[in-house]
Amino acid sequence: MANGNGALAAAADHAMVRTFTPLIVAALMALVGWLFSSVLALEENIQQNNIHIQHLHMAEEDFGKTLSKMQDTLTDIRIQVGKFTAH
Repeated sequence: MANGNGALAAAADHAMVRTFTPLIVAALMALVGWLFSSVLALEENIQQNNIHIQHLHMAEEDFGKTLSKMQDTLTDIRIQVGKFTAH
């Protein structure tokens, strides 16, 4: 009877392996799919952030130019006011 019990246990183990292997494979595939989509979403987010950073740098340069022009205009106004008040 030892051979019969061992064969029965082996058959039960084999049936459990056959039952749970597709479930485990499906779970692993779902995990890999989720990781892949998460990585793609993060990559897209990083690209958008890089674009926003570039736009901010461009705006900063434009603001610097505008500020410089305003300072030049303010200096010209001060010179003109000084000329008018000196007379």
